[in-house]
Amino acid sequence: MSNTIWSGKKEFTAASGSEAVVAVPAPARGSLRGYTLVQLNGAAAGITASLYTSTKAPEEIYHLINLVTSATVTADADVPAILENNNIDIAYQNRDGTPSLHQRYLYLKITPAGSGTKSFVLSITVEDARVK
Repeated sequence: MSNTIWSGKKEFTAASGSEAVVAVPAPARGSLRGYTLVQLNGAAAGITASLYTSTKAPEEIYHLINLVTSATVTADADVPAILENNNIDIAYQNRDGTPSLHQRYLYLKITPAGSGTKSFVLSITVEDARVK
């Protein structure tokens, strides 16, 4: 068995003060190795964000990682907010779909603080186990 490093990104907008759920393309299962969440515009006012393996309830069963508490906030004068952590090793499997046909997503639940609509980009890196 060999492993492949997969990376992808998702650009989206979210209204401040409201929770948004964003489906982020990802392998159906693997090990989350890192993420970078960048706020592209709007005033920096704080972000609450978590990744989940399903949109089903109860959500605590499907919680993968809380981006706020695990992230290192990077200061950049041109970017309102950056949350990133590239030193992770958390195995996951998408819990939507059927046992033989898993969905190829992780789900970001994000609530930006402040006012107005803000744009973001989330990049993730996954170690994906592949059978030779």
